[in-house]
Amino acid sequence: PQPMGNALLLGVGGSGRQSLTRLASHMADFECFQIELAKNYGIPEWKEDLKNIMLKAGLEDTSMVFLFSDTQIKEESFLEDINNILNSGDVPNIYQQEELDKIYTAMKGVVQDSGLAATKANFLSAYKKRVKSNIHTVITMSPIGETFRERLRMFPSLVNCCTIDWFSAWPDEALQSVARSFMGEMTELDVDADVITGLVNVCVAIHMSVAEMSKQFLSELSRHNYVTPTSYLELLSIFSKLLKVKKTEVFDQRNRTKIGLDKLLATAGEVGKLQEDLEKMQPMLKKAQIETEETIVQIERDSKIASETRSRVKTEEAQALQKAMETEAIKNSAQKDLDEALPALDAALASLKLLNKGHVTEVRSLTRPPQGVRMVIEACCIMKEIKPKKVAGEKPGQKIDDYWDVGKAMIQDPPKFLE
Repeated sequence: PQPMGNALLLGVGGSGRQSLTRLASHMADFECFQIELAKNYGIPEWKEDLKNIMLKAGLEDTSMVFLFSDTQIKEESFLEDINNILNSGDVPNIYQQEELDKIYTAMKGVVQDSGLAATKANFLSAYKKRVKSNIHTVITMSPIGETFRERLRMFPSLVNCCTIDWFSAWPDEALQSVARSFMGEMTELDVDADVITGLVNVCVAIHMSVAEMSKQFLSELSRHNYVTPTSYLELLSIFSKLLKVKKTEVFDQRNRTKIGLDKLLATAGEVGKLQEDLEKMQPMLKKAQIETEETIVQIERDSKIASETRSRVKTEEAQALQKAMETEAIKNSAQKDLDEALPALDAALASLKLLNKGHVTEVRSLTRPPQGVRMVIEACCIMKEIKPKKVAGEKPGQKIDDYWDVGKAMIQDPPKFLE
């Protein structure tokens, strides 16, 4: 790079102007500076950036590359300031007094070494020369449109103080070289040289065919479609990404197929083993089937018996219920009779307590006892299990039980009877 060397790079967007500038700056060991546009970026921020790079180039004697693109022109005054830097190395009224004092102090030794008078004018002149020598302004612009021509007319330093470099389309050899280098770095592209050559030729053909169709598009519709090196690099990048995606899809499908086949083989082996086990168990299954049929017959037989038993039990249950109802009726009737007889029993017990030896002797002396006395004597004989005497009844040949004679014998000893 030569002192006060500046460049005007002309070409459409994506032709590699900024990339080559950064590469050249790195190779020359120059610091490359470029403004960072933001929503609120305006003239004050622009002035501050210009002042910083000029101070760095002038006070620190640092060689710098100021890269500026036409897409960063928010105000036309930006180009006016660049025009001043290209022409004189200075922007009018950009420094504060403190900054001017620093410039005078830093340039004092430089001016004295050159044999000039130590005046502020000489200090500032030396500073401007150093700024103009150290700052290499590289402006990238598109040559398309009336705006470009108007700017060149308004700011002649863009042409007079810059080396103009036109960025034209890449030739076939360059396209092939870039594609071959790009594909050589693709680790996932594991193919031989012939296949890579074919892919390179396809990429070049696609790029060139689009360029030809863009010319036809311009001639037929009068509309521009610019095919730039960036477009070619994007084509190669898309090919790389698409290759990765497709290889991943194929790899996943292969894995799924392999896993499916492994499972099918494993299932086939298990089915074969199960078939063998089933054949071995066939006799046991037949035996179990026979036993099952016998069990079913037995269950049917037992079910029939159980059904009959259930019917019989229901019948007996009904009979038992009927008996229970009859018994309950008898019980109720007996309880009723008992309830009626208990007062008489109590009265009889009371009378029994009043019975004495004289009463027994009086009964024994009766020759024709009343019916009630006979009934009492008969009851006492039955309780003492004394058998009656058979006597002739009213009808001829009839025999009836007579307890009176045996009863009198029973009460022969009154005290013993009363005990």
